[in-house]
Amino acid sequence: MIQNRKIKLTILTLLPGLLFWLAWPPRDFFFLSFLAFVPLLILEKETNGIKKSGWLIYASLLFWNIVVSWWVGHADFYSSLFMLAANSWLMYLPWWGYRKARKIFGDNKAMWVLASLWISFEYLHLTWEITWPWFTLGNIFAKHNAVVQWYEVTGTLGGSVWVLAANISFYLALQKEKWTKWIRPSLVVFTPMFISIPFHIANDLDYSLNANKRFDQAEALLVQPNIDPYLKFVPGEEVKNLNAMLSMVEKAITPKTSYVVLPETAVVEYVDEDNPTRFQSIDILQNFTKKHPQIHLITGISTHNWYEPGEKMQATARESGGQFYESYNTAMEVDSAGNLDFYHKSKLVPGAERMPYPKLFQFLNGLALDLGGITGSLGVDPEPKAFKAGNQPDIAPLICYESVFPGFVAGFTRKGAEILVVITNDGWWRNTDGYKQHMYYACLRAIENRREVLRSANTGISCRIDKLGRIQEHTEWWKPVVLSVKVTPFNNLTFFARHGDYIGSFGSFIGIFFLLGMFVKTRIKKV
Repeated sequence: MIQNRKIKLTILTLLPGLLFWLAWPPRDFFFLSFLAFVPLLILEKETNGIKKSGWLIYASLLFWNIVVSWWVGHADFYSSLFMLAANSWLMYLPWWGYRKARKIFGDNKAMWVLASLWISFEYLHLTWEITWPWFTLGNIFAKHNAVVQWYEVTGTLGGSVWVLAANISFYLALQKEKWTKWIRPSLVVFTPMFISIPFHIANDLDYSLNANKRFDQAEALLVQPNIDPYLKFVPGEEVKNLNAMLSMVEKAITPKTSYVVLPETAVVEYVDEDNPTRFQSIDILQNFTKKHPQIHLITGISTHNWYEPGEKMQATARESGGQFYESYNTAMEVDSAGNLDFYHKSKLVPGAERMPYPKLFQFLNGLALDLGGITGSLGVDPEPKAFKAGNQPDIAPLICYESVFPGFVAGFTRKGAEILVVITNDGWWRNTDGYKQHMYYACLRAIENRREVLRSANTGISCRIDKLGRIQEHTEWWKPVVLSVKVTPFNNLTFFARHGDYIGSFGSFIGIFFLLGMFVKTRIKKV
């Protein structure tokens, strides 16, 4: 045992962050997550009753935030400092509730308070506008997802419950003397792994049974042009990069190609959706699809449209010459006849693409980060949509950050999407863990919805992910390439796809129930 108290507290403060860093993708020690909160629980016990000792727990959570997501500083250093500090404070709130609950309910019931409030915290990040669900505990298994094939029932929040239950079980076992104390935590850890086996077998068998049905597969080309995201919006060269991408496609396209997928903001002309054909980029794309009438082309693009007089406006509306318009980060589909369909990104990056709650904080729009392209708060589509592809499978046009939201992505499958397509631009973070984590998180969307994922990254990794979450064909970092893949569509709806983040809703209800109980008991004691 460590005798020096300062050294002991320092180790307890730093150890959770180190364990989570080792457990988090792209590293391979996911099993350490089952112990990562134990030092924090011990730290709370060691500092119980000491005034202002909560800052040690906050410091531990801040250290975890830094070591897992320090790479966000490549996009904007000073804003990332604020983000890391603020998210650590939100993480601290469940622990604050736990500290209070220990005094009111006792240790055992306080564990339920901690678990429910933590799930509430994660669910909040999935639903409000200051979104940052990167630290959802269930994301830890994204790289080694063979152990969480049951996510098709629970979603990623089910993995968060697993991690919390394991940590609490191990912590409680440490308080006991008998060797049998390790039976319960062992069951908590290994039972979900065994439950995963039949899900894995069933979906593997589904692939085997359909292996000879070639008509079920579609050929797709995933374009990774590797254009520096900070240089792609140079004025006067709006069409140059698009022509270069299509030249790459021409060398790979075949008569059997059904889809061509270009990455986020591949089209950098600021296109007016009310009159798109007057833009050179649109003319180029329409001519390309007419030349290859068998394809549906999906691309990222920056667009805007004008409000009609009297039309209800979003809080993000902009004004020019007395007229109002909306700007979007958009996914666009072009079919063989040159018809256009648009989907506007709904889950926007706080601070970069949207100032949260623009009705209240519209005056802060000028502080939005400039990451190239259109700055300021963008408009959104009110709900997911699927791009219709005629005789070909319909697809979900997920734009970058949207692929991190389990329940939101499930909405696309409920709209009829048979393939999930992710268009992204991961170069902001350079060659760090950031783009790797983003890619691995998409593996969980494949499992939750039992859909294959096609991922086209401007800079990052483009790949096909099968419905078991396994990365199949993929590119390398910073190598321009057109990746040809065969994608298999599926149209059944999983339990999670039907019901979404129900664990988050239930956990939040339990958390609020406990908070009310704590409030009532505190008031009774004062009386």
